[in-house]
Amino acid sequence: MDEVLSDPVRAMMRLRSSQIVAIQDTKGVGTGVLVGPDGWVLTNKHVAPSIGPYRVVLADGKDMHGVGVHQSAHHDLAIVKIAPSTGSFLDLGAEVTDEHHVGEEVYALGHPRGCRFSVARGIISNPYREIEKEYFIQTDVNINPGNSGGPLVDRAGKLVGIVTMMLSNAQGLGFAVPGHVAADYLRYVRRLVRHGVVKVPEALLQKAEAEQVPAEDIVRQAVNALVEAGKASIEEEKPEEGFFKLKQRSVVVEVRCHEGLFTVSGQLAAVGPSERADARFLTKLLELSGSRDVGGASFSLREGALVAGLMRPTAGLSGLEALWALDLVLHLALEWPTKLHALLFSGGPQAQASADPGYPILTLPTDEAWRRM
Repeated sequence: MDEVLSDPVRAMMRLRSSQIVAIQDTKGVGTGVLVGPDGWVLTNKHVAPSIGPYRVVLADGKDMHGVGVHQSAHHDLAIVKIAPSTGSFLDLGAEVTDEHHVGEEVYALGHPRGCRFSVARGIISNPYREIEKEYFIQTDVNINPGNSGGPLVDRAGKLVGIVTMMLSNAQGLGFAVPGHVAADYLRYVRRLVRHGVVKVPEALLQKAEAEQVPAEDIVRQAVNALVEAGKASIEEEKPEEGFFKLKQRSVVVEVRCHEGLFTVSGQLAAVGPSERADARFLTKLLELSGSRDVGGASFSLREGALVAGLMRPTAGLSGLEALWALDLVLHLALEWPTKLHALLFSGGPQAQASADPGYPILTLPTDEAWRRM
């Protein structure tokens, strides 16, 4: 590419590459672009679909906590907030273009398949592609998982669009939300925040050790953020003891701060005597426990139930770390049996859940299914 690109284009690539970030949660990695000195990051809604929290990696490799601020109801766009950065950012008030045409050269910056800070080149195939009553910019740039949320720019570095998707099993069919739509969305969210309609949970971005905030207060902040986001309700609480019982639909999660430990746990499924005595089942459970597939959560068997949990020291606990633990355990419980059951019995036919969808019964695959694993 160096032999083809002019010096101004290479300089533009270096600048824009310094403005993109990797956004990671328990489900994968996507891309975002810094759009202000206050730590606002623009990305896709499917990359940051909730309050989070998120791990955000800057171009210089610095790890930061991120929290979801807003998700668009109409477009695949969302805003994530990190602590203010001294680096450069893409100014959506001045560096956006909608004057593009078929055949124009464009570049997608992002983290395709975990390959951090990559650039792909192509052309605009159709500047006004309608898909399900929404307009996208169609491009033949090689789009891969991980590119989502990254910028699509022209040779001058102006934002053409925010990469959102590619058609599965197809080459050269990528799509981006138009840049002017992204700019309008950013202005809209800033206006909501300015008028107090949307609140940014700034307290969660502060480090607990820097503030010397009691762990019970940190956990209270995380619980409040989860409740305000509509992701859970409080069934029972003893805030002075750092104890909360949270509920979403039929899922109940217990939160405790006790003797220097912060723990979150939730029951996932009933497990019968034959399963508890089966070495193959226990081996699979041990392999899954603490793995990346379940965000590092551990599994245990208590009183005939499979329980997911996380435990952290309260020393140095931050609001985002507490929120992440709450969100993960709730997610695992709500995704049961479709997610965890498939992981536990990968390679064999899935056993059927019980008639009670809120508290499924875990049953083993047949001997024939075990042999195929």
